[in-house]
Amino acid sequence: MGNQLKLVSNTRIYLDARALLDEILDIMPNFPRAYKFSVGAKMQDLGIGLIEDIAAAYMDKPNRLHHLIVFQTKFETLKTLMRIAGERQWIKGMGRHAHIIELMDAIGKQSTAWKNSMTARKGVEQMPESES
Repeated sequence: MGNQLKLVSNTRIYLDARALLDEILDIMPNFPRAYKFSVGAKMQDLGIGLIEDIAAAYMDKPNRLHHLIVFQTKFETLKTLMRIAGERQWIKGMGRHAHIIELMDAIGKQSTAWKNSMTARKGVEQMPESES
């Protein structure tokens, strides 16, 4: 298991998610007090969750597709919160905001490509059913 974790921490998607978490931790202090511990904490939790889901998808091969779907759900929520933070100008510095957008674009492309490669191999009929 130690070898697998070492390998996952060298993947581009993991490194980008880690860089995104660093950015989240850096921008949180600039959030207004009323939102720092709600929106900011949620963004932090989602950023940590992305790293956990990447590791789980990498190590739990039989359930990889499920982990990727969970990852993408959390990622979409984080993108929405990040968009709100940008619109409300809680992210100080255009360079920082642009860097976050680039990271998020790269992560989204990587996770979509990974999921698409899995569904192409498995076929649509093997996609997990929703639990609703």
